[in-house]
Amino acid sequence: MAKYNRTGPGNQLPIKHNQKKPFNPKKYGKLWGSISTTLMKGSKAKNPQGEANQPIICTLNIGGKKFELTHSETNRLIEECVDAQNTYKKALRMGMLDLNSGTPDGYSMKLSY
Repeated sequence: MAKYNRTGPGNQLPIKHNQKKPFNPKKYGKLWGSISTTLMKGSKAKNPQGEANQPIICTLNIGGKKFELTHSETNRLIEECVDAQNTYKKALRMGMLDLNSGTPDGYSMKLSY
C-alpha cells in the first residue's frame, strides 16, 4: 500500500515550479528594480541635522534619485504607501477606477495634527 495518496491535480509530475526562467524586474513596474536603501553612518547617523530633532537613518534610492530620511520620514512614507494600496483596493472593489468616476481630480484628504 502506498504511503502517500498521489492523486489529484496538485500531485502531477513533472514539477513545473523549478524552471530556470530569467528574472524580469520590469514586470513589477518601471521603478521596482531601482528601489534600494543605504544605511547612514557617521555623524549624520548619530546627530540631528538642521532643524530636525532626529538623525538621518538611511538614504532611499528611487529611480536614480537619493533622499536622506529620518525615522519619522520613513514611518510617514510607509503610512502613505499603505494608505495608497488600501485606497486602490477599495476603489477597485467599488468600481471607481474609471476616468469619470470616484472623487474629483486633485482631491486629497488633509490631516491636521
